[in-house]
Amino acid sequence: MHVDQGERKSILRSRLRTARVARELAASVDIDAQISRHICDLLETIPVTANSVVALYVAMPFEPSVNSARKDLRELGVTVLVPVVSGHDLFWAADGDERCWERNSFGTLEPNLDDAISSAQALPMCAAIIIPAHAIDPFGFRLGQGKGFYDRALAELAGLERSPLLIGVTFESEFLPDVPTQAHDIPVDASVTELSVRWFNTPD
Repeated sequence: MHVDQGERKSILRSRLRTARVARELAASVDIDAQISRHICDLLETIPVTANSVVALYVAMPFEPSVNSARKDLRELGVTVLVPVVSGHDLFWAADGDERCWERNSFGTLEPNLDDAISSAQALPMCAAIIIPAHAIDPFGFRLGQGKGFYDRALAELAGLERSPLLIGVTFESEFLPDVPTQAHDIPVDASVTELSVRWFNTPD
């Protein structure tokens, strides 16, 4: 029986979501610290400075958290942008006090849309974009949530002379030999897990 790439993605995504729910939640704080440390170490190679802009995500339930990286970068003076969902697109607003934020339809905390700018405005300014994934393969291809938000956002980088560094984040068990791909998929330059940093496309 022939299964197309879209169906393969759906099957794999379902299996990985089940595994995430079953993961030992007590270890989540330690994993956040380990992943965030790897992210900050990797960003030093660009390098990221107080004048830099970096886009990070706010984790959905059971996603690898990057809260420590967000905090550390803000303390360095980096402008940290986090996503805000608007219809089928991502907008971006300055990171800050989550107590003032509200949960969107996916259960993720986000700033007010009134304070956000479009991906076309925000992402070309970034030195790096840290992207959540369900899985990443040795070619840098990632499996997302299936809604296409990041695919549409990253498409705004097409044609730039110098693109931001794209960093995908998964758990170590989600680095897989093969991820189903389609024509619109954009590979990341590097991946980070709680155990490792892997480069797929080393910047100049």
